[in-house]
Amino acid sequence: MRRSVLLLSLITIALLTTLAYHLFKPNWVLFRKGETFFSKEEYDRAVSCYNRLLKNGFETPDLLRHLGISYLATGRTAQAAAIFEGLLDRTPDRLSALRELAGIYTALGRFDHAAGLYEALLREQPDNASVRILLARVLTWSGRLDEAVSEYRKALGEEK
Repeated sequence: MRRSVLLLSLITIALLTTLAYHLFKPNWVLFRKGETFFSKEEYDRAVSCYNRLLKNGFETPDLLRHLGISYLATGRTAQAAAIFEGLLDRTPDRLSALRELAGIYTALGRFDHAAGLYEALLREQPDNASVRILLARVLTWSGRLDEAVSEYRKALGEEK
């Protein structure tokens, strides 16, 4: 009998705690729901959760970054670009936002914008060969071949 009362008490405490959390922290519950959709690659559903949170005034760098990635995954590049542009000044992970935005501009064919962002990344990470190669590619696509060759050579370590 004592054991069943203890078990029933523990179950009641767990249920009341869960209920209280849902009542007092609904935005965090919705955020976790969005994160679950995001991790399952159900990006449309994640976008819906994240946008509801933004309307409620709830915002975190992870929410914005995941919203931008979800927009990209669902083919909404203009909306993704707007998210990452907003993140450039607000996120502690500015380099990640720069790289994402440069990739979006590349996909949109805005090679000069992408090149500028890759150059900004290289100012902060001058030895990053993968970024240097991405810069060389967009320079090639924008017709700036001499600069592209120079960047490829730097990536290969042939030139400083």
